[in-house]
Amino acid sequence: MATEEEPTVELKLFVDKEKNRVRFAESGKEFVDVLFGFLTLPLGTVVRLLGKQSQVGCLDEIYKSVEELSTDFFRTEACKAMLLRLMSAAAKQCCDLKVRVDDTKHREVYVCGDTSCCAKADGSFSSVPGVLCKCGKVMGQIPGEWPEEDPAATASVDGVFVKGCFKFVVTDDLQVAPASTSLMLSLFNKFGVQDPTRLEQRMIQLSSVEMINLLKRSLTSKQPLTGHCFDVAISNDVSALEMLLESLHPKQGNDAEHELYNVKIRVLQTNSSSLLYAEVNDDFVELLFGFLSLIVPLGSIIKTYGSWPSIGCIGNLYSSIDGSAKECIREQCQSLLLSPKLAPFFTSSSVTKIVQAEESAPRKQQIKACVKCIKKYGFSKYVDCNERKNYTFVNCSDILKTTNLCECDPKSAKGGSDKV
Repeated sequence: MATEEEPTVELKLFVDKEKNRVRFAESGKEFVDVLFGFLTLPLGTVVRLLGKQSQVGCLDEIYKSVEELSTDFFRTEACKAMLLRLMSAAAKQCCDLKVRVDDTKHREVYVCGDTSCCAKADGSFSSVPGVLCKCGKVMGQIPGEWPEEDPAATASVDGVFVKGCFKFVVTDDLQVAPASTSLMLSLFNKFGVQDPTRLEQRMIQLSSVEMINLLKRSLTSKQPLTGHCFDVAISNDVSALEMLLESLHPKQGNDAEHELYNVKIRVLQTNSSSLLYAEVNDDFVELLFGFLSLIVPLGSIIKTYGSWPSIGCIGNLYSSIDGSAKECIREQCQSLLLSPKLAPFFTSSSVTKIVQAEESAPRKQQIKACVKCIKKYGFSKYVDCNERKNYTFVNCSDILKTTNLCECDPKSAKGGSDKV
């Protein structure tokens, strides 16, 4: 159970005690926000959060391979860090969820600590540790976090993804809709509930650990709320998920640019016709590792291939966004959830034709401080750069008091200098 210190979201379950089933649940915006946030998670992040026991085909083994492979086999050391700690294009929104499922530090920033660096005019930074600056030094983390908009200016009764004026009904198979008397009566009729008072109402609090458990159930069960309520063992039947991975192929047209690369594989078979191992080139390995970042976010899979395997119900969350819950979604979040993008620089040429998902633009921001003060104080005290006394700058004599920060490519072998 959740402790008093950690944040939780509240949920009211309507339980059919005779059949040991949760018929539906009632919640506020916080719980539904976290549910919709599942769709923005990179698949590799799901594997990591579930302790490399996601049951999604063989992706757990791919993730373990990345962990164990030496950085000598990657284009840069940062490439390995990118795959093991995947960024989300919806990081800004997910950081504001009351209960965060993804523990990735999306707002950490890494810059070259040398104040006399030859590339200081670039304003280059990285969201990934281990990136080299143009000068050859490794970028280090600066104090504080990426500055967000003024909370007072963005204060709203709305949630992260949904409008705040609604209460919600969530069915056992994660269909989401605004609560109403007519909907409740419809559900009572659907489940044959003659006397609603016979349904037990249970108030529960869900922490991040419990929401991660619910995520796993949503991938492998049609009854994740019942499973959580009655602590039902999670199914190990992953055949449908494996079929999904096998079916990942591009929707090819006649245009030659949509053709996949030819990948050569040399295999060694045993007498029993089973595959022992395969010798492959770097294109094939990049394709495999790309699955951790490009068959993602989860919403992109559902958008590209139309559904999630029949054993899970996370596809119902996706269909609710443009269906039963459409009127409840914040306008600026519709495309974010229906057409999730990839984080900057996570596109790989070998796999872009497998999942058609756009890459979001690199982060850029103008900071009212000089480069030296940003490197020295980070985001926690860079305002000291502009402190004055009697019209004279107290802490910094630099005349230029603005820096244009621009996110650089961690995959660049030239010191992270490839910028968009």
